[in-house]
Amino acid sequence: MSGHSRAPDASSHEPQRTCVGCRNTAPRSVLMRLVLDGHHVVVDEAGTRPGRGAWLHPEPDCWEKALKRRSIGRALRVPAADVSQLPLP
Repeated sequence: MSGHSRAPDASSHEPQRTCVGCRNTAPRSVLMRLVLDGHHVVVDEAGTRPGRGAWLHPEPDCWEKALKRRSIGRALRVPAADVSQLPLP
């Protein structure tokens, strides 16, 4: 054999996403997904809503950074997205 390591089992792989607040990557399971519902940003608890999503740690520091930098609307490609109805942690 040529010494190549085996590919990891596909069932053990968890997708990585980037938090729009702190810009760190993390497993999808520890981030929450935000999506547009009309012009309002809502939390996609099941992770199954259609459309572009923005991923964010459910921590106050990440929320503050994302709101200050307006990165949620930018990630959703709708700069004027209304984040006023989001439940802050």
